[in-house]
Amino acid sequence: MSDFKDTYGFQDCWPPRKGRLVRNAASGFFVAETERRSNPQQSKASVKANQVTLPARGGQTISAADKARLARVVKGTPEVMVKVTKPAKSDKHGNPIKVTRGTEARRVAEHINYISRNGKLEVETSDVGVLKGRQATAELYRDWIEKHDDARAAGMASDRTRITTSILFSMPGNTNASGVKDAVRALAEQEFGGRHDYAMALHTDTPHPHVHLTVRTVGHDGVKLNLRKADLQHLRDTFAEKLRQRGIEAESTPRHARGKTRRGESTPVYKIRQRGGELYIDAKKRNEVRRDLERNNGVLPTHAWDAAIADHRNRVMRTYTGAARILSQSDDPADRDLAKETGRFTARLTEVVTQRAEIARALEAVPSPGRIGDTTGARGTVQYPEPARGEEDRSRPGRGRER
Repeated sequence: MSDFKDTYGFQDCWPPRKGRLVRNAASGFFVAETERRSNPQQSKASVKANQVTLPARGGQTISAADKARLARVVKGTPEVMVKVTKPAKSDKHGNPIKVTRGTEARRVAEHINYISRNGKLEVETSDVGVLKGRQATAELYRDWIEKHDDARAAGMASDRTRITTSILFSMPGNTNASGVKDAVRALAEQEFGGRHDYAMALHTDTPHPHVHLTVRTVGHDGVKLNLRKADLQHLRDTFAEKLRQRGIEAESTPRHARGKTRRGESTPVYKIRQRGGELYIDAKKRNEVRRDLERNNGVLPTHAWDAAIADHRNRVMRTYTGAARILSQSDDPADRDLAKETGRFTARLTEVVTQRAEIARALEAVPSPGRIGDTTGARGTVQYPEPARGEEDRSRPGRGRER
């Protein structure tokens, strides 16, 4: 009998890591998204077959990287937060801001003052070193404006080109702030060093230590930085890796891998809620849910996205259940312990409560719980049956404002 074993796939939980860097005119230097990019001759059918999660049965093994990641997920390891902050589209009076060389210059000056706390904090750069004081940060601003004007003169930028791209890296409040800064420094050197100018500053005056990394959009070779969703996930993975190398537990899995179904709130909404302010969007959602309940005799109707959430959660649960089955058959006691932890973690994923469901509960809507496939799921809550033993998984894998 052959000793060959298939490697169990986690495509439905998290994207596979690839170490090869590629140069993309649209997004700088980042990791490849798919196997087809590295092998253009590969057929679509074969790519699809490779993306299907393998069934949990004999003759399979779990890679060391996936096993370590699974252990961090079920243990509840803190997740990194990486966000590309978007410039405001309107001023404080509500007037739209037109992107020009002048408005961009003012925005960059204000942003550098903000991350340096008006010169009170140290700002590290990619070439000059450590800057401190209003005069030093002002010189950084003038240098970047001159380079931007040179790029415009050379045809590598226009009046509507953003001068900088701002990225925020954050961790929970009990994380060592110096370690966070060291990790971002290593990430910036690896991903942008020698290609884009950048500056970074650590903030510890909020509940979460975070680093503002500001990158000049036009690179030394004229390539503009345009971060996409896959690039953002790559930055999250790299940030978590750099933190672990410094003894800080961190993970970068997608929300669905942790049983989360809702996106985080935008920065303006989050700040208004922190101040205890009233949000128009909250009242609007309550009115919509109340209307739906009244029209459906107290039952919250389901939508297409409810079925999509149910399908994705089922695939995630099948993946974890299959992994637990493989680990439980291992000769290593640590693997068997991980199998038990994975089983307990999976059992907590059986219910999904949407925001509409929480609003309905607050409005005292109490229908009976729905099951998968129900068209009248109670309060938006979906119950997920545990996958049967031996069941094969043939499913397909799958911003805030700047200051």
